[in-house]
Amino acid sequence: MIKKQGLPEDVTVLMRQLVMNGHIRMAGTVLYTYFIRCWKLDDERAAYYMRRYFEKYFAPQLQRHLQKLNKV
Repeated sequence: MIKKQGLPEDVTVLMRQLVMNGHIRMAGTVLYTYFIRCWKLDDERAAYYMRRYFEKYFAPQLQRHLQKLNKV
């Protein structure tokens, strides 16, 4: 049986703190780097997983961030 492996608790706490303080771009960079270095993913797959993570756990904050980017 394959055991699901999520993010370590310290990374999860860091993501939550960064997003709640309005630093969603920094949180994305940290998560992207984590996926590349620790999970040994290529750039495209790391970007995909990062986006899916934010869509699942921080959807309202992601939408606000994207609206802000589109407005500028």
